[in-house]
This record gives sequence, C-alpha cells and structure tokens, in this order.
Amino acid sequence: MSFAILLLSFFLLLHLPPLRRIPALSTPTARAAVAAGLFFVGAGLMHFLMPARYAAMIPPRLPAPAFWVYLSGAAEVAGGLGLLLPRTRRLAALGLIALLLAILPANIHEAQANTATHVLPFPDWYFWLRIPFQLVYVAWVAWAGGWWPVRGRARLAAHG
Repeated sequence: MSFAILLLSFFLLLHLPPLRRIPALSTPTARAAVAAGLFFVGAGLMHFLMPARYAAMIPPRLPAPAFWVYLSGAAEVAGGLGLLLPRTRRLAALGLIALLLAILPANIHEAQANTATHVLPFPDWYFWLRIPFQLVYVAWVAWAGGWWPVRGRARLAAHG
C-alpha cells in the first residue's frame, strides 16, 4: 500500500502545470507511464539495496533466493526504464504485467507464511493488503502502456 501511495504521488506531481506542459507528459496516460516508470525503477533498485528484505519473501521451494531477488529487481528496473520511453512503452508494459502476475504467487505465499515480517517493518495485515494492490498495479501498467482500456475497433486494428 505504501508503494501505491508513492505511485499516486508521482502521478499527481506530474500533473502540476509546469510539468504537464512538457510534450512527453501532455496526456494523462503519458503521465501514468512516467509515474509507473519511476516507481518501478525505484522498486527494482530496492532489490539491490536491501536484498535480504526481498529474499525473505521468496518461497522456500525456490532455490537461490538471491538470484530471484536480483532477477526480479533487474526486470523491474528494465520495465520501468521502458515505460519512460514512448517507443518501448507497450513492450515494457507487457513485461511488467507478466512480472507482476509471476510474483503474485510469492506475495500470496508471503501473506500465508508470514515469514518476512521479521525483516520488513510492516504488520501482518500489510502482506494481505498487497495482494489486491498487485492487481491495481497490473491495471495501471496496462493503462500506462496503452493496452487498456481499448476503445473501438480502430484502436484494436491499429495495435493488433
């Protein structure tokens, strides 16, 4: 939930008149993409700055937790950078959606197992609240990447 507040804060900051006059930030969708790009770059970097916190959330059946932490962190950084550029935005959005769906089982596992609370400064309920927010992030990235909502047949034909 704290990440959702950060994402929304980026988005609202980009709505300030001086910023929204920048051509790359001229539409709400572009501002959503830049906000999400900044969000995912920051979230991905956290995997490298505090790997133990993320390793605690890796299900024990997966070997080499550090590998998964760094891989997911690198994917978040790459996807975030991709969202910042209009040319790569749609592909980056697909990659981030796949990543968000791929880590959803780990978030469910963490909420059930409650193993990360000893290294993360959040109460138990926070891990359950993260699960629906994961779906909010999927919807945000789909919108920011131009995948959703799709209106009309012309748009489908242009992108499909």
